[in-house]
Amino acid sequence: MGLAELTLSDASLITATFLFTDIEGSTSLWERESAAMRVALQRHNALLGAAIDEHGGDVFKTIGDAFCVAFTDAGAALNAACRSQMLLAAEKWPTRAALRVRIALHTGTAYVCAGDYFGTTVNRCARLLAVTRGGQTLLTSTTEALVRTSLPSATRLHDAGMLRLRDLPHPVHVFQLVHPGLAANLLEVGDVTPARKPEARAEARFRPSDLYEVPTLPAIVLQAMKALQDPRCNAKTIERVVARDPAISAKILRVANSAFFGYSRRIGTIAEAIQLLGFANVQGMIISVGAFDAFRAERLRLLDLWRHSITTATAARFLAPLVRCSPDEAFMAGLLHDIGKLILAVQAEPGYQRVLDLRLASPVTNLAAERALFDFTHPEVGEMVAERWDLPPRYVAAIAHHHQPVAAGGETVFCALIGLADRAAYTTLPDTDREAGGDDEVAELLAMLGLATEHWDGCRAHLLAGQAEIEALLGAIQ
Repeated sequence: MGLAELTLSDASLITATFLFTDIEGSTSLWERESAAMRVALQRHNALLGAAIDEHGGDVFKTIGDAFCVAFTDAGAALNAACRSQMLLAAEKWPTRAALRVRIALHTGTAYVCAGDYFGTTVNRCARLLAVTRGGQTLLTSTTEALVRTSLPSATRLHDAGMLRLRDLPHPVHVFQLVHPGLAANLLEVGDVTPARKPEARAEARFRPSDLYEVPTLPAIVLQAMKALQDPRCNAKTIERVVARDPAISAKILRVANSAFFGYSRRIGTIAEAIQLLGFANVQGMIISVGAFDAFRAERLRLLDLWRHSITTATAARFLAPLVRCSPDEAFMAGLLHDIGKLILAVQAEPGYQRVLDLRLASPVTNLAAERALFDFTHPEVGEMVAERWDLPPRYVAAIAHHHQPVAAGGETVFCALIGLADRAAYTTLPDTDREAGGDDEVAELLAMLGLATEHWDGCRAHLLAGQAEIEALLGAIQ
């Protein structure tokens, strides 16, 4: 079979860490010093090849002086990058100026076909390389999470912040490898030419590094979440984990016995709650209780935020059977969809109060207000936190894309469901900040889901009739 006849149906889906390199300013060097560059390029290829071979990389493509390499292990890829930069820095080059190589790393799934790799992971690595400067090694937060506990000797990772990469809808959280001999000026990341700097700057600041200072969920909550995602666990396993914290256990039972779930007899144990309400509902309770206790900002209207989240979850559960989604999963995603607002509210409280004030004083959307004041929106921040908490991918997608479900890939329907539930919550709750979008957005979401106006009206009626139960659940979570 020839290469032209190959399609993705012939490809295999794999997970790999990609390492892309190229020489900064190589075109100019070839124009000015072609003879020296012939010698330099041979030496460059030998040094990179040795470092890559030493750490088990697969060079699947070279384009001019650029290397495209795949690794099965993220740590090996970072070690290869570090070794490459150290070898290149120590070399005496025949050119008047030393060769400066930029390296980018990103981990994810890709299709491998006829020895080449395809897909969004490969594209994202290439986009990251385009903003990397000669001598720098940048890696995405996905790769950083895999290597942070096993860095090469005498190195560290510098949080370089969020970068907006060409053709990508959301900014990417980036880290830089700092190794002995790295020039101080190379800690500045991204396009630093004056012509490309934005004319307007955000009025407040929320740095990605702030996410590391966000109060984490209680240890018992994290352990329970991990256990709930294990297909081998049962109700008794979860009960044993949660029982280690009597206060959280009691609050979860209070939530399970609230009027929201409407059971006539009292639920006495966590195991019984799981049997009656399901794993996903109890998982939602555990995360909600833990998050409410961990994230508090007395001066902000967080009760309104939780009320909206519970109402969205209620709407999502009502609509889910109509689009063949799991009602329990929809309820969980509805509870978590605005977790980014919670993070912004707590971690950047004075600035987020300005977002709320701006929303009340003008017709702009929450997203527009956040973008104006922070540079980042709550779906972007929520996605980063959800990934760090290792939430299931479906919930991460709903958090990231409930305002733009068309960007959610295989989870478009699920994210559109949460988006429609979000809109229903805004139209039925009194005295809450409202998002713009109106009838046109609702019509678009209904069309994406194959639903009709009567389904929308039925959902709103369900929410209006259930206000007392929603307030009961809110009171139980507090």
